[in-house]
Amino acid sequence: MTEKLLHILIRGWTATFRLPLLYSGTGLTSPAPPYSTLLGMIGCIAARDVKPNETRIGYYFRSDGTAIDLERTKRLQLKRKEITDKITKKKRIVETLVPNITKGDGISKRQFHVRPELHLYIDNLEFKRYFEHPENIPTMGRSQDVSWIEVVEEVECEKRESGIVSGTLLPFPTNGASGIILLLPDWFDNADTGYTRSIGKLRKYISVKSDVRAKVSLNNLYAVEKREELIYMHNLT
Repeated sequence: MTEKLLHILIRGWTATFRLPLLYSGTGLTSPAPPYSTLLGMIGCIAARDVKPNETRIGYYFRSDGTAIDLERTKRLQLKRKEITDKITKKKRIVETLVPNITKGDGISKRQFHVRPELHLYIDNLEFKRYFEHPENIPTMGRSQDVSWIEVVEEVECEKRESGIVSGTLLPFPTNGASGIILLLPDWFDNADTGYTRSIGKLRKYISVKSDVRAKVSLNNLYAVEKREELIYMHNLT
């Protein structure tokens, strides 16, 4: 049975998909973008908070390689201040992070993708208007990883039980797939105004690089016109 997906081709000069739980040393990038990053990109383009139940996401990602960049950082220090509560009249210590003026700026190393290419597939065809008239500039990771939309089109697809996949994230474990195993969020909850976002759901994935052809049997695999590899359509909920 033939179905339709929305295909969006996005290119950029650089891409950085920061690995979670890695906060010191050289900042490494994930070989493929997390689903939370792609959902956030869609929300940026649509200028609204896109919920995880609004669409499934599939993609193929490649780049011309990776490189290391130097990035200026701000050194912080913990500042303690004693304040008196206006109601209870009790004193307490408040700790805040402030720039460390004496030590000045620091330098860190950051890995990034060179000339990334993202083929994004979503099953909510109503989102086509967002990509044809984006409200904001899409980025692949950090704000300086500026990208642009080259193609927005509807494509036909058919479901498959098995086949070759490449350049994407697959659920762990998936027989036949090999790569870096990552624990990644599917989406973040930004509903509470004034509070930091919270993780909606965490799952383990295998990052299959674009130069690896993995033969897998998996639910939600689709043969898409104009693409040799199958596309895995991930349900975020």
